[in-house]
Amino acid sequence: MVGDNGHDSLTARIASLEAEIVGLRKAVQTRTVIGQATGLISAVQGCTPQEGFQLLVRMSQHHNVKLHTIALKLLDLSAELGPRQAVRAVHTSPEPDDRPLPLAEWPGVEVVNAARRLVAAYDAAQFSGDDRPEVRRQLADQVELAGRLLAEKLTEVGWLTPDPGE
Repeated sequence: MVGDNGHDSLTARIASLEAEIVGLRKAVQTRTVIGQATGLISAVQGCTPQEGFQLLVRMSQHHNVKLHTIALKLLDLSAELGPRQAVRAVHTSPEPDDRPLPLAEWPGVEVVNAARRLVAAYDAAQFSGDDRPEVRRQLADQVELAGRLLAEKLTEVGWLTPDPGE
């Protein structure tokens, strides 16, 4: 028979093991994301996985964010922009005097936000259910404005060449 002291010890041991399991699961998830980002960089840059990992580490240091965070951001951008543009958006060649860019100032983040605004405006226009001409015109104007903003952002980061007629 286990006394109160033995029960408390067993309860503490179970809690300790549960916490260890949670930590191990998080570590596996973190390493998986870092591994995926490393593979993405390696494929896009045409380098070895070790070189891809080193590039990811340099990106992390340059932007002053945790390795896991930059890996997640890279994978998110890859889903939105495609692998080549995502790596290009996150990778900037650090100069000795460069200060790290805050997360919100990464190249490409504004592009993703502009693309999301365009999709939202398009969805609003498609699914509004309002057939009044003034409402339809306003929604169409919002789609056009969001499209122009996206084109501007793509041009700013060099992913779209400016139209010579403009």
